[in-house]
Amino acid sequence: MARQTSFIKLEGTMGDVTFYKGQNGSFARQKGGVDKAKILNDPSFQRVRENLAEFARAAAVSNILKGAFREITLRSKDLRTHNRLYTLAVKVVKSDLVSKRGQREFMLGDHSLMEEFQFNINATWNSTVFAKYLPQNSDTEVGVAFETFIPGVKIAKPTGATDARFFLVACAINPEEKIQPTNLVYSQVIKLDQEPLTGLVFSIPRIIVENAIQVYALGIEYLQEVNGAYYALNDKSHNAAKIILTD
Repeated sequence: MARQTSFIKLEGTMGDVTFYKGQNGSFARQKGGVDKAKILNDPSFQRVRENLAEFARAAAVSNILKGAFREITLRSKDLRTHNRLYTLAVKVVKSDLVSKRGQREFMLGDHSLMEEFQFNINATWNSTVFAKYLPQNSDTEVGVAFETFIPGVKIAKPTGATDARFFLVACAINPEEKIQPTNLVYSQVIKLDQEPLTGLVFSIPRIIVENAIQVYALGIEYLQEVNGAYYALNDKSHNAAKIILTD
């Protein structure tokens, strides 16, 4: 790396030299790295090619996950949710215990690794909702049953929120066929006050798609009541959501 000392500061690439402006001045550096043809053909780069193949496969899956989880990320996400979905896809691909290295597949991996994935790392479920619930799963539905709780105590309340509601999202994922049907259901609207709430149970029908992974997520979004109507808060940074089941 060389520092540019001329009164004319260049930016961009000329030949094999890149000129750029950094925090401490203007610099120039020569292009480096290994030739692409060598990476693709040299036997000594076999492990690199295997890793690249699996990273590419995970990247394709992460794009499918983004689409499948759109109903969730419209309501709850952080600046790095999509990057973290890619990291999650890589983890699942590498958990494939059947295929050879470089050929491992998302569909053959351990999909339970996706459970407890938080869509908003700045507002996780456990730091937002303190009410306990029990899963209510059957062959046809996936649901949750909350124990009696006081919403004003057991749900974190951001500025401007008067109410909240939970939501369940169900989607089916098949990277080969790009199947990603998605369903969304809401709970009743919950007043964030000091009145105990009893009997909160709601569910979503299972999505049964051949050769697909079922994924179910639970989330919360905040509302503001104005003249009897409920409006979702524009600031969604407090909304939380997590994957609760894969099947």
